[in-house]
Amino acid sequence: MRKIIVLAGLLAGIVSALPAHAQFAKAEDAIKYRKAGFTLTAAHFGRLGAMAQGKAPFDAKVAADSADALAVVSKLPFTAFVEQ
Repeated sequence: MRKIIVLAGLLAGIVSALPAHAQFAKAEDAIKYRKAGFTLTAAHFGRLGAMAQGKAPFDAKVAADSADALAVVSKLPFTAFVEQ
């Protein structure tokens, strides 16, 4: 449960910072942003994948929450692919 709260907080921070990152000052900033977005995506897909493979017990609430988070998180990294 604590992981979900931490990830939700991180997600909220990233989403609230989107307008400020319309243009990245350095390429390294864009790379960090993309990596963070892909890390969040992997975490939520990992939960769903473990349930689908039977490695974790199925929990409809966790699955729905992860799917909802993926709907937002999956779009984040692609805003940071900028021309150099």
